[in-house]
Amino acid sequence: MEKELIIMEAQELGVNRKNWEVYNAYLTSKAIQSKETVQTTYKTYFNNVKLFFQYLKSYENNRYILSEDTIKNFTGIWERYVLLCIQQGNNNQTIRNKRTAVSTFLDWCEKRDFIKINPFRKIEQIKITESDKRRTSYFLSQKQIWEINFMMKLDKKKFDIQDRLIFNLFLDSAVRISAGHSLKLSQLDLNNNCFIGVRHKEGYVKPVLFFEETRAILAEWIKEREKLGIDLDWLFVTKYNRTYKQMSKETIRARVRELGKIVGIENYYPHSIRKTIINIISGAGTVNDGAMLGYHKDSKVTSEHYVKAKEEEEIKLRLLELRRRAFFISQAFFLHTSLTQRTFFPMCLLSFIASDMDITGRE
Repeated sequence: MEKELIIMEAQELGVNRKNWEVYNAYLTSKAIQSKETVQTTYKTYFNNVKLFFQYLKSYENNRYILSEDTIKNFTGIWERYVLLCIQQGNNNQTIRNKRTAVSTFLDWCEKRDFIKINPFRKIEQIKITESDKRRTSYFLSQKQIWEINFMMKLDKKKFDIQDRLIFNLFLDSAVRISAGHSLKLSQLDLNNNCFIGVRHKEGYVKPVLFFEETRAILAEWIKEREKLGIDLDWLFVTKYNRTYKQMSKETIRARVRELGKIVGIENYYPHSIRKTIINIISGAGTVNDGAMLGYHKDSKVTSEHYVKAKEEEEIKLRLLELRRRAFFISQAFFLHTSLTQRTFFPMCLLSFIASDMDITGRE
């Protein structure tokens, strides 16, 4: 991350500039050790550190994190921050993740002699219970998938095109939020229905595949961006103070939560979309097929860091076959639902089938 961008963001947020400068030095140091780690793990850490810097600005007189007074009173500062996080609904695991991000940074500061000792050594770690470790996973049925898509098209005042794109792209590709949030238009290859050169967890660089329905949404979104004059490379954007910026992970999560409410799920997460499609593909094929789609580390199919062009096409065709198989398996459910329940199915269903048929004919 360039120093100029760090300083610019600090100015926009009103955060103490010295905090950003020392954190940028930390990221530069880590990038020398491992560029891949900076693009994945430390990018997540950065978001948590940014939240803490914003807290220092809003509640602690925008103090410099490495000042003698801050280090001396750090225990009280951190406990007040944790209390605010709890009031905002953060669970113990989330708070622990935030601590890890800040503490790792302060460990580096100690090694560089910027501070005498990492103050977290004197602060007890929050205990994690089994309930904190578990996050309820919601595996959507095909009926719920169709219902969400239908309602997004029906209620355009509540749901916009980016909602449709997030849901369908994440569902097609099983992409993690970290990779999906970072997608750029410059990576888009519409002719081959994929985003290329996408960095995933563990530093793997692999394509993000999608099908015809999502391709149509992407084409529509590109046209809308041109009308709105959006000149950003980021795929997902949001408007803040009359300026378009990259959409944050928090905003993506909030949008997905609203989609979950369509089918009565109050706390639906982007990772649940990933689990849904991997579960469907695994059920229609094998666990290895699910691992192939999810780019799991222990999958033999995805053991290499790059997927060759021939392999990409094979993966695409295999997933297409499994999607069709999953559809036919779900016919029993469809035939036994009431007429009222099925009223919205035909349009979505025909689109689903037609999109799959079309992709096989694309050269």
